[in-house]
Amino acid sequence: MDFTEQTERFILESGMLRQKESVTVGISGGADSVCLFLQLYKLKEKLGIELKAVTVEHGIRGDESEKDAEFSKKFCEERGIPCRIVHVDAPKRAAEKGISLEEAARQLRYEAFFENTDPGDTIALAHHLEDQAETVIFHMIRGSGVRGLTGMRAETEVNGRHLIRPLLFATKQEITAELTREGISWCTDSTNADINYARNRIRAVIIPELMQINAGAVRHICEAADDVGKMYDGFFEEETEYLTANDTGKGLDCTALRNTDDYTRGMVIMEYLRQHLKSIKDVGREHIDVLSKLVKKGQNFTYDLPAGAKVFFEYGVLRTGWQDSSMQNENSVYYSKDELKTAGAAHFETGRFSISLEIRGFFSSQIKDIPQKNYEKWLDYDKINNSFCIRSRRTGDYFTIEGGHRQKFKDFCVNEKIPAAERDQIPLLVSGEHHILAALGTERISVDAKVTEQTRKILVIRVIPSGGNQHYGR
Repeated sequence: MDFTEQTERFILESGMLRQKESVTVGISGGADSVCLFLQLYKLKEKLGIELKAVTVEHGIRGDESEKDAEFSKKFCEERGIPCRIVHVDAPKRAAEKGISLEEAARQLRYEAFFENTDPGDTIALAHHLEDQAETVIFHMIRGSGVRGLTGMRAETEVNGRHLIRPLLFATKQEITAELTREGISWCTDSTNADINYARNRIRAVIIPELMQINAGAVRHICEAADDVGKMYDGFFEEETEYLTANDTGKGLDCTALRNTDDYTRGMVIMEYLRQHLKSIKDVGREHIDVLSKLVKKGQNFTYDLPAGAKVFFEYGVLRTGWQDSSMQNENSVYYSKDELKTAGAAHFETGRFSISLEIRGFFSSQIKDIPQKNYEKWLDYDKINNSFCIRSRRTGDYFTIEGGHRQKFKDFCVNEKIPAAERDQIPLLVSGEHHILAALGTERISVDAKVTEQTRKILVIRVIPSGGNQHYGR
């Protein structure tokens, strides 16, 4: 069985793709992503998928990075597949957030994939067996608990987006051998040789040492991760049901959780944080133990997590938020309908949020497709005044509700039990002086901006918190 046949079998056995699915490949120019693209390109007719690509230039390696991005674009387009280059500034993100360059690049890469693909697209990533072993070892070193030992899944969902890893069955050696056999060249990222980066050190030093002890070390680590994942899924099925039943968007109702054993309580809290924070890489056992004990006491508290995240416990409900809760010093972002129409779309960073706006046509048959997720809103474009802005709350802000009545933003927050410390964080799409069209990250939209069967044009707004996937209210 050749490499492409193995890839096809892995895809089919995992059930990660459906017929007529649109798949966007994350391609960097490196051997792994080039091989992934090549395999999906070969299989696209057989699998019945539409193929696209995105390459992210991280702003780290100057001309070298730019050349890799151009290589990726050319490689795809030579085969008739469109490829979008997205430029980001990882050093700037690292400095602003006080995080490693490695983590900043990872965050920006995923944000770029989410923001530059259609919401229904599947995103294909080129992780392989060594990447899996590296991830498991990295999680062990960080103290990520049982969940961290499960490694990466071949198929997963992040922020409501479908992610797949079709090469997770293959070794690095098998990937490069396949490209060599095909006569395909690839780019080499010079930063991969820098063992000052934790993952690079694991990849270049620790894993080779382990393979000296046992040549099958990588595959054995990955098999163990798969076994732990299956046990984790089975053992914590009840806890997952608890999360589903008690995570209403307001936070995690911990009433029943207080009476469970310490270990189960801690694991449920860890899983909740994993689902609601973009990154929990620095959240360790010590943080979870503290949170578990505080929840058991049942008294209100706030607790600081690494990377600027914050946990609130009020009214028996656990919520995630920001260490610096104020957005008041951030500039409001103003748009006119004319300039947005000319551009077709807009994207900006507030410092806390990555927000995109896009105008789309709408048909009544799409009414069933209106997203229920708080981080994506569809508004009736024709019902919006010519100018609008995105800003934090101000005195006098209100929603319009059924019957043409007004509801003060403050009253909405009180009804939804959104803590006062979190209210300044919520980005508001405002028309005129005080009319809130949508509170981003909550379910609330003013009734006169909602999409109906009579809508012909929509404004699509997507928001991704820079430090976590926070939802406010129900």
